[in-house]
Amino acid sequence: MIKAFVRRSDEASGGTDLILHAGKNLQTGERDFTRQFGALSSIEEDLLLIASAIFAVDRCVARQEREGLNRHLRVSIPLVNTARLIPLTRNIEDILRTLSHDDWRIEIRQAKGTVDPQMDFPNNAGSTLLFSGGLDSLTAAIQFGREKEPLQLVSHVTKNLPTRQSQDKLYELLRKNKYNVFMNRFFVSATSSKPSPELSFATENSQRTRSFLFATLGALTARRRGNRKVLFIAENGQLAVHLPLNPARAGAFSTHTAHPDVLAKMSTFFTKALGLELAIVNPFQQMTKAEVVKIVWDNLRPAIKQSSSCWMNARLPQGATHCGYCIPCIIRRIAIEAHGTDPTAYNRDLFSQEIPKLGPDDDGRRNLFDLLEFNYQIEKLSAAEISYKWPELITISDSTEIIKMYKRAAKESRKVLLAHPRIAVLVK
Repeated sequence: MIKAFVRRSDEASGGTDLILHAGKNLQTGERDFTRQFGALSSIEEDLLLIASAIFAVDRCVARQEREGLNRHLRVSIPLVNTARLIPLTRNIEDILRTLSHDDWRIEIRQAKGTVDPQMDFPNNAGSTLLFSGGLDSLTAAIQFGREKEPLQLVSHVTKNLPTRQSQDKLYELLRKNKYNVFMNRFFVSATSSKPSPELSFATENSQRTRSFLFATLGALTARRRGNRKVLFIAENGQLAVHLPLNPARAGAFSTHTAHPDVLAKMSTFFTKALGLELAIVNPFQQMTKAEVVKIVWDNLRPAIKQSSSCWMNARLPQGATHCGYCIPCIIRRIAIEAHGTDPTAYNRDLFSQEIPKLGPDDDGRRNLFDLLEFNYQIEKLSAAEISYKWPELITISDSTEIIKMYKRAAKESRKVLLAHPRIAVLVK
């Protein structure tokens, strides 16, 4: 079990493994929020502290092998609005368990301050989009950025320079092409310094809880702007539902950052925490990655090269923007090649390699074989058989359409991969 103690002052923290001090080794995003919106209310400070602390703990505590994959995490946080937020701790823990498949326990301590006065904010027709710099959020900016009301883009960055640069380039292209968008960006991170000099924000790269932080930033900025709809990290259905490719990828091995269950739980949490109706939706839940990419291909094709889909983008050699062998890279490449030549600078051209000759521990080989086997089953099995094999579909209200989406994705994948001779021999 790892115990993390979050504080805003030099409060004693005996018996803990990790100390996160807001404004010192924990950057909560408050500075950027104040710069863009003025003084924060106590509920805004509370929610930013909760979300940034959870994200930092997630990144600073490594997953172990086998039974140690799922972590036991205890986080103690000082908050002002305890009467409102303590009853919601179970909601937070439920969201986090769904996202990361870890055992989270959130402890709330009373902090000094003035309880939030339930401020009145405008209610307008605009929308807020969580803008990551990936193809899917770019597509949403294109699709919703032509509305009369401006579309607010909310971005989160750490010290990852490639992600920041991707967001900047895409925003510049959107503005240059007269899309009615504007961007608010927040720096949230943790650093190796006192009071925990051994802390490393790069310890764990899975960062499953990032979407809770991202949604918090989106919810608070939407509230300030008077938007009542947050377009989540607009995610294609393949990666939003993210059925595990095989039993070995179940649980924490498959991200649920945009899963419909997570969206519903977070909508409920923010509605209760902020005292207003706030819907978090995914406009692309029933669309394949290729169907999403077509919107960019038809409307702003140069932006494809500038988008960033790979979680390893900060650890690649110069000239490469994507690793080329992780599941998001493979799905991205298939989706783009469904329409034409992919301009992405991959560090590894997996589709030109002789996959069977690669070692059994090669990540590219394993990822491609797992995806091929998954697609084969999706194409072969009936809808009833798919629901039986992946029972998590039962919890999704539009599961029938989701299954149809997966079947279309499998056919798109087959068509693209058959065009690559060394991969075609593997397609069943």
